[in-house]
Amino acid sequence: MKILIVDDESINRTLLANMLYNADYKDCVEAANGVDAIELFVEEKPDLVLLDVVMPGLSGFDVASKIRNLADETYLPILFITALEDNESLVRCLEVGGNDFATKPFDRHILTAKIRAHLQIRALSDRIEQQNKTLRLFNQRVEREHAIVEHIFSHAIVNRPEVLSHFDCLLKPAETFNGDLFLCEASPSGGIYFVVGDFTGHGLASAIGALPVTRAFRELAQQGVSIAEITSELNRILLTFLPSDMFMAAVIGEINAAGNRVNLWQGGMPEVVVPAKTDIALRTIPSRHMALGILDESELNTDYDTINLGHNEQLVIYSDGLIEIADANGEMLQEEGLTNIIKAQMQEQGKVDAQSLFRQAKAHGSSSTLSDDVTLVVFNAKPTNISTFRNASEGLPSVHEIALNASHLKQPDILQRILQLAGQCEGIQNIRSVLYTVLTELFNNALDHGILKLESKVKTDSEGFHQYYAERDASLKALSHGRINIRIESLPSEGKVLLQVQDSGEGFSWDRGRTLSVQNNGQELSHGRGLPLIHALCEKVWFEDGGKKVLCLLDTEY
Repeated sequence: MKILIVDDESINRTLLANMLYNADYKDCVEAANGVDAIELFVEEKPDLVLLDVVMPGLSGFDVASKIRNLADETYLPILFITALEDNESLVRCLEVGGNDFATKPFDRHILTAKIRAHLQIRALSDRIEQQNKTLRLFNQRVEREHAIVEHIFSHAIVNRPEVLSHFDCLLKPAETFNGDLFLCEASPSGGIYFVVGDFTGHGLASAIGALPVTRAFRELAQQGVSIAEITSELNRILLTFLPSDMFMAAVIGEINAAGNRVNLWQGGMPEVVVPAKTDIALRTIPSRHMALGILDESELNTDYDTINLGHNEQLVIYSDGLIEIADANGEMLQEEGLTNIIKAQMQEQGKVDAQSLFRQAKAHGSSSTLSDDVTLVVFNAKPTNISTFRNASEGLPSVHEIALNASHLKQPDILQRILQLAGQCEGIQNIRSVLYTVLTELFNNALDHGILKLESKVKTDSEGFHQYYAERDASLKALSHGRINIRIESLPSEGKVLLQVQDSGEGFSWDRGRTLSVQNNGQELSHGRGLPLIHALCEKVWFEDGGKKVLCLLDTEY
């Protein structure tokens, strides 16, 4: 520690220097007047100043003020050594920038104790300043890294305006980075794929998973794959990239070109709402799967719902950050509260507006900030009118035939492997999703009803579903004989795909599936939906060999 001694009396400077030397402060510099003191302070940068008050020329008061102006922000102790004892002089010592004083004749023990205490304060101040400097550098680095990441996100996660224009959407992050995600992309068939995702937590750690999800979604959408394939691939990516305690709740959808039918897979998200003015007309579709990034491929259920919409009917999708807005008592809005807001908005405006819906939901809360990221997406049912480039006539005609025996049918991933093989056919890009839907229904019908001889009518409630699938698992495990043959013929030049599925069972009454079965009270049954869907998606459907063989003709201009 370096100490500057300022006194016009040499004897006083000598006494102070000797005292400091004996107290183990051996690095001292001396100044005989105020001008020399200021010059030495600039040159030597001492850690403490002992300053006489009464000196010729510049007084100690003048020197203290100038030194204080020259000092940096670090704590610099200035101790006055003075013979003045009046209160006014002592007060002025502190007012001009002094930190303490000792009256002459000074007590050696008291003065060294004060010096030691002030030097300890300076050392602590130096340490704090160094920590602040380190913190400032860290904050600058974090801000720079955030700016880089934000730049990457703003360029990597971008929806094409012509596709995004079909949605009324709102994304509100709780922090700088959004742990929620909304992606949309045109399909080869002229429709639209979309994903609404909600990663665990919020902020940068949550948002980082959006990058691989976005890239995979774009590539899959361009291929015209099925919702099941998108779901499976995104789940695989999340299992690979994210730690075990992170996952993504998601709604994955495909809108047809007419804009009146939506295939929807929901995992871990709040219910999707089809708005209406009354409880009777309003529809809600709850999530029936777990979030992505939790289950492995063999456990993941990729079944999805098909929602039919009337002209200009809307579909409202949102993340849980919207319904977790809480009032002063901690009561959250919840799904019921949001549904009431939607009904009121329908009665007042005749439609749901994302911004207005968010404002009304936000009004329920007591805080001006959000505790979680919020995403709100509204789709209006109408034709998408997205132009697609079709050049299927250049594709090569091909035939794929698959013969499955009992051992093949027992494999848990057999359907996925069949779908992957079907995707290799040229000329099906426009209807790949439709083909996968039809093929999945035909395969499951052939296996469940043709081979395993199960009855769908037991699936009238949750207990019936449990019974059905328990019987299915048991029958499949015990299966020793059975065969399903699948033939996929692609004719790109004709714009057609012929699909044939034949099983070795006893046949099936396909004709009763042309219309959806209903109960006497007019409500839909929870089974028998597959066949009407096949008729709706195919240009032509016919059956041979007593229902053991079904053939479907699909138009690639679908």
